[in-house]
Order: sequence, then structure tokens, then C-alpha cells
Amino acid sequence: MAYQANALAVAREEGTRRQITSRLEALGITVQAAPDCLTAMGIVKAGSADLVVLADSPGEFDAIDTTRVLKSLRTDRYLPVLVVAARGLPADRRQAYFEAGVDEILPPEFDGESLQCRCHSAMRLKSAFDQLRQVQGELSKTVARENTLLAQLREDNRNLKVRSITDGLTALYNYRYLMEWLKTEFKISRRYGHDLSMVIGDLDFFKRINDEYGHPCGDFALKEVAVILKKCARESDLVARYAGDEFALVCPRTGRKEVQALARRILTACRKHDFQYKEGRVPVAISLGTATYPEDAEITSPEMLVFLSDQALYQSKRAGRGTVTAWHDIDPTTRLAIRRELRGPEIPLLADDPKSRLELAAAARLVDAAAEPTSLCPLPHDPLDEPQA
Repeated sequence: MAYQANALAVAREEGTRRQITSRLEALGITVQAAPDCLTAMGIVKAGSADLVVLADSPGEFDAIDTTRVLKSLRTDRYLPVLVVAARGLPADRRQAYFEAGVDEILPPEFDGESLQCRCHSAMRLKSAFDQLRQVQGELSKTVARENTLLAQLREDNRNLKVRSITDGLTALYNYRYLMEWLKTEFKISRRYGHDLSMVIGDLDFFKRINDEYGHPCGDFALKEVAVILKKCARESDLVARYAGDEFALVCPRTGRKEVQALARRILTACRKHDFQYKEGRVPVAISLGTATYPEDAEITSPEMLVFLSDQALYQSKRAGRGTVTAWHDIDPTTRLAIRRELRGPEIPLLADDPKSRLELAAAARLVDAAAEPTSLCPLPHDPLDEPQA
């Protein structure tokens, strides 16, 4: 049986080398000979040996050390090693050979048939190992590519998530995320009795800025105000772009006094800020409105907190702009009128759960009682105020 393989015969004694070489060549194997370990290392490094037949002989590098060295040089492929050793080899040395990676141990008087069987077995083992390593290499490359794609996919998903909840102009959170976050914080505040405040701000005469200075200047003003809001807010506060030129801050565990202080800090920062655009100063001012749950008894839902903050903002606009108004600072008559406008099952701001309806009814009694002594003229008759039969 002929082999398409290259063998390396390693033996200190020339006669032994010739014997091994001749018997390998008789099997059709191309053979190179080496008298010592260093010469064998050079041949193995060159990649021109598929099989090593090594004679057991003493020297600077014995057969066990030579086997370890030669095996370590071919990490890309499997290198079978056959050792020719005298009969009666001690058990510990035989074990050391196999631990070093020797595949077979042949007696000195081996014949061609025995060598052929051992070579066939070694080459078959080599073929299986080489195929396995090739598959492992391809699998490793595939896994590496998949990991790279997975990392890129995760990064793209993170970017998409950020884009889905972020306003593209100001880099603040958008309205969608604002309402989701507000609903969660409202549930937490209701469950544990924490204060929850909201600030809504609107740039004054923003349309005039766009008309006189151009829309790029308006975008510049919005981005500058967004930076101011982020600097004034606490780490626990959420700052979002509520609408075109409106901003909102949700402040967990923040009562009336604290949110008023925050709003005044924002007003002061906007007044002191130098809105320089193209070598000219742009007059930018902001009006603010605040509301607080549960101190403002009318608030029974997240939507109501947003609505009352917005109503407080409108009061700031009516009062001359550039100021802050809290919902509880609005006169009771105005608050009563706003509350009456919200009555009816078709109003989405009124929550449907029984607890919210009870809270709203209690708030109505409080506001009605507060409005009576300060009312200067009778309000239109409201049939909803009549007792039900």
C-alpha cells in the first residue's frame, strides 16, 4: 500500500536511520532523515513531515524530549510519532512515551507489515484530527463573525432604543417616553405616598424668534434652553421636550416648595444666559407652570398632573410671561371653572378606577368650599352640582 505522505526518520546511529528509511520507502513514503533533535526541528518547522519515526537512543535530547518538542511545533496539524525501542522497555518509560504524545512503540526488529499497519493507523488518526481541527477552525471563525454581528446588532438596538425615546434636536427625552415614565412614577407615588411634581415650560414669543431670526435660530434657542434645563434639574428628575417649544420636567419625591425653587432656578438661569447667535443676542425667555401630587387634590391621574401643570403655565402667560405659576396659587374661582370643564365620562383626563373617582370627588368639595367666600358673582348654574334623586 503506497502513501502520499512525507516521513521523518530520526536516529543518532546511521545504521538505524538507514533501516527505518528503507522500510518506509518500501511502503512508497517519501523519507527525510535527521541525526538529532535540532535537525528534526528544522524539518518539522518547514512543514515537510507528516509522520515521524523516532529511534529510542540516549543523548542530549532523548526520544521523550524530542517527541514533546516536535509535537509542540505543529499546533496547526496533528503529527504522529512512532518510536522504535528495545524490547523489555520499563513500564514507567513506556508510560512517559505515551504521555509525551507517542502514538505507537515498535520493536527494533519490526517488519514491513507491522510498520505498514502502524503507519496506516497513524495516518488515519492524523486525517481525523486534521479534519476536526479544520472544522474547529471554521467554527471558531463562524462564531467570531456571529459574535461580531451580535455585538453590532446589540449596539444598533441600543441606538434605536435611544432614538425612539430621544428628541433628535435637543437630545432630551421625547413626549412618548415622558408619559411612560410619568405613569410609572405616578404609580410609585400613589403606592408609597411620595410627592410627585411636574414643571412645564414654554418659550415666550417663540414664533417671533423664528420669524425675525429664522428657524435655525429657533433651533439654537431650543437646544440652549435644553442645556439649561439639564443643568438646573437633579439627577433624579426627567427632562423632556413636551412639544414644539414646550419642555417638561418630572420631579419624583418633590413637594411644592422644592419644585417652586427649581422653577425659579430655571428662570434665573435663562435670564442670565447669553443667547448669542451669529454675533447677536437673541431675546429668549421662558414661562413655567407647576403642579404637585398629592398636595394638589385635583390630581388623580398622570394625565391630570400634566393638564394642571399646563393650566398653570397658561396662567403664567396671562400674567405677562417670564414667570412661574403653581397650580395651587391660581385663585379658587378659576380652578373651579377649570374643574367644571372636565366633568363628564367622555373626558379622558378623568381616571376610571374607583379610587381616582373618590379622590376627584373629594377634590371637588375642597375647591367648591374654597371658592364660595371669594366668589364675587354667581357662576352659571351647573346641573351636575344638583343632588341626584
